[in-house]
Amino acid sequence: MKIVYRGRATRRRNTPPELEGDVLELLVDNWDDYGFKTSFPTVCRISGNVVELGMIRLLIDGVHTSKEHLDKLLSQGWSGEFPIPETDYISTPSEITFYEQLMGVLPDSEVIEVAQRLRDASYLVQVLGDEKAIAMTKSKGFENSLQRERGSQKAYLDVSRVLERKATAVLDLGFKFNDVCGNISTLNLKFQAGNPLPHDVNALIGPNGVGKSRVLHQVVEDWLAPSKSDALGFTTRPNLSQIVVVSYSPFEQFPVDLQGRRLKDQDAYRYYGFRGRQPSPDTAPAGRIRLSHAVPKKNAASALIECLSHDKRYRPISGWTLKMMTMESVLRSAFEFDYAAVNIAPNRRAKSFYREDTPFGDMFLETGEGEERKLFIPIQSSMVEYLDDEKLRERVLLAEGVTFFRDKHPLQLSSGQRLFAYVVINILGAIRRNSLILVDEPELFLHPTLEIQFVDMLKKILVRFNSKALLATHSEVTVREIPADCVHVFEKTAEGLAIKRPPFQTFGGDVQRISSYVFGDSQSSKPFERWIEEQLEDTSGKKLIEALGDQINEELIVQIKAMERRR
Repeated sequence: MKIVYRGRATRRRNTPPELEGDVLELLVDNWDDYGFKTSFPTVCRISGNVVELGMIRLLIDGVHTSKEHLDKLLSQGWSGEFPIPETDYISTPSEITFYEQLMGVLPDSEVIEVAQRLRDASYLVQVLGDEKAIAMTKSKGFENSLQRERGSQKAYLDVSRVLERKATAVLDLGFKFNDVCGNISTLNLKFQAGNPLPHDVNALIGPNGVGKSRVLHQVVEDWLAPSKSDALGFTTRPNLSQIVVVSYSPFEQFPVDLQGRRLKDQDAYRYYGFRGRQPSPDTAPAGRIRLSHAVPKKNAASALIECLSHDKRYRPISGWTLKMMTMESVLRSAFEFDYAAVNIAPNRRAKSFYREDTPFGDMFLETGEGEERKLFIPIQSSMVEYLDDEKLRERVLLAEGVTFFRDKHPLQLSSGQRLFAYVVINILGAIRRNSLILVDEPELFLHPTLEIQFVDMLKKILVRFNSKALLATHSEVTVREIPADCVHVFEKTAEGLAIKRPPFQTFGGDVQRISSYVFGDSQSSKPFERWIEEQLEDTSGKKLIEALGDQINEELIVQIKAMERRR
């Protein structure tokens, strides 16, 4: 495959390479990373098909603006074909999927040749031990530009492993944080399993006021702006591609987006909750952040189209898990439906959202009449290759959210089912390989049955996308689904904050035992115990049991007899 630079400027919709055959072309972009301009969007065609690879950053030794050097070579007669003549340079892609996609459509030997001609920093340093490349990775240009974005950092860590067909996994993570006692504590997250139990989810649990959510906030802030001090933040650079936050507490204050932060990789951080930024004119400052029940609906509609788009784009990647199929499988464990759909303006032609060779009959659904008429476009796994995700993204009515249909009729979901569906779709739309999902108190928006299904859903999605999750919770039901070495119990003591792991196995364990250990229930008086105590002031345990008749359970009988013996 040819790799070329022709000096073409990037556009909103870039045309394929002008050269015939298999071609990867680098386009011009003026993004500035602290004085370095190294970004090049790409267009690629392989076997007649356009492959959307994303951006690559190219650093030339001793040069701040890579484009100027390449343009000078073109003016001197260079054909534009890589490798660049008489030039020391290295590169990193904006995402690790850059090479994963190529490996899905080209022989491994050709992909490695692409990496060598682009002088991929990961491959040159970690596989070939190239001395010039090693020296360039210690430069300001590498740190400030090629490693400024999280996706590029992940690519530098793991592209060499991808090219050698080795698995890339999120490793155990250490995180130092300011705790509620005014000290610096260290949280050691266990993601690498030493036994068959699932280690994809870690949980922080403890009573109110011990700082569980505080830790999640500090993880986010360190991810967005890494601490300059070794005393705080991740103990080693995490091999993560992004962080996704799910928090439906009305009181939380996680950043809702990356506006105001000088990052080009806007997907390195994603937030889902009730808070969102209000739209504003292009010429106005960023809109105000407000609390609204409409935010989850909009996010879900956008994320469903994102799932469709990712399945179309990344399908060639070996081992890629189809997001639409995963969404359908997970949500059908909570409620029965035939397909999900998004709402578009009723004056649009439904057929325009599909390829002309679509083998389906009725490709749209209508409800209501007159001003109440609504037009829906079904989005399901069997339709992925026929739907136009770009047109849907432009025309979808986001405020209408996602509607689920059964036998061509819209389903009326409970509030819990609807929010569960939105969370599943949002996570799937956002997740990419090696993500970390932070979930703040899922029990606030899910009843116990859906809590269990939520954790089960997380495990299914995480393992398929080689990702991990960290939950802050009060729920013993949630902890029962997680191994003890992944459970971190927060407790205030006279010496400060203690972070403990249960001395017994929590996975599949007894909820009461977990509750007693975490919250000290065995040491605290409960209202029903006080009621029994008051009754025993006036009667015997035997008479109280007889008086309750069939309104008593076995546990209460044992409690009454035990309390009477203590008296």
